[in-house]
Parts: sequence; C-alpha cells; structure tokens
Amino acid sequence: MRNTLLAASLLCVLPACGSKAGGDGSESRNMSADEVAEELKEMKIEPGQWEAVNEIISATAPGVPADALKSMVGQKSTVSNCITPEQAAKPSANFLAAQRNNNCTYQDWKMDNGKMTGVMTCSGAGMPGQVIMNMSGNYSSTAYDLDMDMNTSGLPGGMTMNIKAKTTGRRTGDCTRT
Repeated sequence: MRNTLLAASLLCVLPACGSKAGGDGSESRNMSADEVAEELKEMKIEPGQWEAVNEIISATAPGVPADALKSMVGQKSTVSNCITPEQAAKPSANFLAAQRNNNCTYQDWKMDNGKMTGVMTCSGAGMPGQVIMNMSGNYSSTAYDLDMDMNTSGLPGGMTMNIKAKTTGRRTGDCTRT
C-alpha cells in the first residue's frame, strides 16, 4: 500500500497541474492532450533544475486500520527534474503526469493569472487501478503549489483510497545532469 501511495503522490511532480472540475455548477469538459498543452503555454516556466516536495495530508480507505492510515500522513517525498529549454517552451500534456507510458485523460483544465485548475485521470505506468486527481494551485515562472484530492479505485482486493496531498515545487538553479 505504501508503494501505491507514493506512486499516486508522484504523479504530479513537475511545475504544472490543475483543480476541481465543474465547481461553478457547469458541466465537466473533456480535453485532448493538445488542448491541455495549449493551456500549459500560459505557464512560461524557466528551464533548469526543479525540485518538488509531495506531502500526504490525509488518507482514507475503507477496511484499512486507522493506525496504518495515520502513519501515512506527513510522509514526504522529494523529486528533482531537469527541465530543458525545449520542455519549458512547449510542455506536453504528459508533462503534467511526470511519467512516460501513462494513460491520462484531462478535464476542465484552466491556467490563468497564476492560478491553475483541472482534473487528471491516470492509469498504467506500473500503478494498479485508476487515480482521479482534482487539483488546484498557483504558479509562477519559478515556483508552484498544488492541492490535490486523489481518489484511487481498482486496487488489489477491490480497495479504494482517498488521499489529500500538497505539492510545492521550485526552480533550484541550472540543471545538474549532463
């Protein structure tokens, strides 16, 4: 279960993600990867080394002992990625998932005036089940923060899980890899 939580929290580790769909009562709108990439152009991030810190704020799962869930709260993971000038200039929708070989769909993605919101649904990439991530946050060219509500279904034994997480990221300097 710990690996499942880590996989879910790592889905959104680069400077881009979004929030709750249809929060204004409007109907949810599915978006293509190209439409999401168009929204990402608004971000204007700086290339370089980026660090993201993911923290689990809360976790619930029917049938899982309260102590086990409590032990997950506060877990942090840090990921560092080099964002090339090419990636910064033209990020793809998969940039949001921070993984290759994933199967993600997008709904109601919007980025405007330093705010981002949207829903990303992912499966695959070695992760059991499906994760629906409602995201909202703030961004600038050198930093971002996201609040995520991740609902996972289709886990072994038919288990479902809800994780609330926070991701903060920042540019730390020039890329350290060659």
